[in-house]
Amino acid sequence: MSSSSRKKIVTHARSKLIKPLTKSLNLRSILSKLSIKRLTHQPGYSTDHDDVSSIGNPTSSSSNGLGITLTNNSSNTNAQDAEVRNAFVFFFSTGTRRQKNISGLLLLPQEIFDHITSYLGHAQIAVLALVNKELMFRFMSSCIRSGIVEPYEPVSYRVLDRFIQQTGSSKSKVRGTLLSLLDYDMEDVVYCYKCKRLHDPFLMFVDRAYAPHKAVKCADWPMEHHMPPRATRKLLRTISKRRIHGAEYRYLLAQINNTQTVYHKGTLVQISLRARYRHENLILRRQQVVAHIDKSSQTMWLFAQMLKDSPYNNPLFLSLPQVFLMCNHQIWNDIYQPLIRQLVDPLCKGQHTDQGGWKHEMACFSGEHLDVSKQKGHMVHERLQWIASGAQRNPTDVPTLLGDVLGCDKCTTDFSIDVVPLPEPFGWGFVLTSWFDLGRLDFCAKWDSHREARPSREMNRYPTHGDICEMFEDLPSRLDYRAEVSSINKVRMENHTWAQRAKQGKDRYMNWSSGHTCNPATGWIEDPDSLEEEDY
Repeated sequence: MSSSSRKKIVTHARSKLIKPLTKSLNLRSILSKLSIKRLTHQPGYSTDHDDVSSIGNPTSSSSNGLGITLTNNSSNTNAQDAEVRNAFVFFFSTGTRRQKNISGLLLLPQEIFDHITSYLGHAQIAVLALVNKELMFRFMSSCIRSGIVEPYEPVSYRVLDRFIQQTGSSKSKVRGTLLSLLDYDMEDVVYCYKCKRLHDPFLMFVDRAYAPHKAVKCADWPMEHHMPPRATRKLLRTISKRRIHGAEYRYLLAQINNTQTVYHKGTLVQISLRARYRHENLILRRQQVVAHIDKSSQTMWLFAQMLKDSPYNNPLFLSLPQVFLMCNHQIWNDIYQPLIRQLVDPLCKGQHTDQGGWKHEMACFSGEHLDVSKQKGHMVHERLQWIASGAQRNPTDVPTLLGDVLGCDKCTTDFSIDVVPLPEPFGWGFVLTSWFDLGRLDFCAKWDSHREARPSREMNRYPTHGDICEMFEDLPSRLDYRAEVSSINKVRMENHTWAQRAKQGKDRYMNWSSGHTCNPATGWIEDPDSLEEEDY
């Protein structure tokens, strides 16, 4: 077929499609202006709004929620877009009925294909080109027609590279978005937004001595955040992808469950993390046990301070182990202030006036032995008695908040403060529990609600009581929940023979810590907690 014949056929097909739209001069100008070439000349254009990763952020006012950004600058945008979309829908429906085995997109003339792709971001266009050979050919033809590449550059990866290079100042974000989108189809690698590469998720846990080419940015630095560290979140992404693709993931789920125990100057903090799937949602439970080897009014006040002031914000308490917040929107002290006042105020021996502005100091409390769990009628005593009884409902008049399961109304988090019996020499301690519903995959609406707090990331919940806790713990009601420390975590509080020496009065204030053994060459935890069938 001669070139003139081909041109005549394309012109005829284009006139058949566009003829209903040519009544509007504005629509005619849209068809001529919007193309891939137009996108390459827009300074600062980007579909990314992510400060942590390249995908999944709430869309801006110029987005339609699907990651597709409209680039029409006409004054009558809404009406014109509606007409154009209706024409495309008509073409797709009629075209697919005539040829059922061929996608309607592949039946479009090149000019209409260019117009459709102009509504996509650069990364989305590149992903579309990678779907099949025909779409890659159309993409390369568009790049040649728009002058992005020369006709003598037919190699596909070179054309893609040149296309990304032409995106201007946003090319780093476009590249990150492209790798993140490709990441979803790769079960065993993740896109690392720190080193801007695709690599094994366990690389972040590997000691740099065993990974000389590991980027410094990949190091799993601690974060002041209620969510797990960055490296663990990348592992959660890998688990979710493998589960969605139907691949085996249970051996990786065990790597999420870990426990860290720290004992410092008489204060013990044990933080454990456990992951479970409920339906299609991944739920994490973080349990923080706080106990003091000495029972006194001072230790009760110290516990209140751990909830009130982060050790990183108050130099006075730099020696205290860290306690994580329940979420980005709430802090323990604000929610549980009435409970804390009931625990601490009666123990104060200071002379405070009725005028406001005063606060408790360490001098207000005595260091003499005082175990409130032995005082009949005290809320701690009554709560421990009920837990030991095994009764389904607490018959005593224990004040509200102690043991209640509450929730955040801006993110998918439930939380609780309770007391729990512990092995000697601690006797009992407080337990702070948080449940996070992270949804089906990272950067979904539920996951986004746990990232750095922004109004656009909030997820309204009503009611906010206990539904996440009920799913994780398999309870019919949040009122049935009672805190419990696993037997293996109780053993970890003894730190081999330390508990026996402490009960004898030896090494009571010797600092120590314990955690899981991690292979520095592979990054794998070598002694993960065993999983149950219900965890899957």
